[in-house]
Amino acid sequence: MAAAREADREAEMSRLRRGWGLTRKSWGVLTDNRALLRFPLQGGVATILMAVIVVGPGLYLIDDGKVAPGAPLVVLGLYLLALIGTYYSVGLAACADMIFHGRDARFSDGTAVARSRFGKIAGWALVATVIATIIGFLEDKGGIAGAIVGRVLQLGWSLITFLAVPVIAMEGTGPFETLKRSASLFRQRWGEQITGNVAIGGIVFLVALLPAIVLIVAGVALWASSGVGGAALVALGVIVFAVGMLVQSALSGIFGVALYRYALAGETVGGFTTEDLESAVRQKRGTRDDARPATI
Repeated sequence: MAAAREADREAEMSRLRRGWGLTRKSWGVLTDNRALLRFPLQGGVATILMAVIVVGPGLYLIDDGKVAPGAPLVVLGLYLLALIGTYYSVGLAACADMIFHGRDARFSDGTAVARSRFGKIAGWALVATVIATIIGFLEDKGGIAGAIVGRVLQLGWSLITFLAVPVIAMEGTGPFETLKRSASLFRQRWGEQITGNVAIGGIVFLVALLPAIVLIVAGVALWASSGVGGAALVALGVIVFAVGMLVQSALSGIFGVALYRYALAGETVGGFTTEDLESAVRQKRGTRDDARPATI
């Protein structure tokens, strides 16, 4: 039992070390090319505006008992949010890929690629919204069984669509071809479960998001006794949280492109090594390295 616990602790420490290494290299790319931050920044602003203009009124109507007009408005809003998020993610992926291959890429270069792929992006956002709506319905209305099925579907969907954004950015595929291509690249190169983005997200959570949450909670607690001080802490926490989310989005996008290039043809870019990219993925039990295809 003690040996098992020690092995679990060592595995967790190893995962954190890998996550730190991946985050550090992604951060290096980001600091050398700060224009990449404009994608999550502008996407975040557009998302907030769309949520206020469309999703907010829909939720208000549902809360007021007017489900017939409110529900379609919320679904439309969710689709537009997915469209905005995918648009800017594709732009970032295209720009990062240009940088990885020695080109002096600007924000406008990434958005030009996203505009040229707009029809594909719109189709993918529709598919993603439908799947998210189905999963949400199962989790909210299906009881314990629905929650379990929804969680399994969510995990599976995240897995097979992990490379979807780079596929759209670099290959310009439609929604169903994107789904098949992303799943195929991932399955043929690795097979089962990816942990790289989770590791990057975990590091950013520890460095930025967790302190932000602590600041917000402390601010709320102090608000009654010290209005100005509490409000200042809440405002600071919200700012730190927003910056952390922007950085996490950018780092995840950069890492996703590096992983796509490696899955595609074994190419290592952006300072990532073969060991980095292999360690980001947990292999199927029993899968041997010599059984994995060298290229796809």
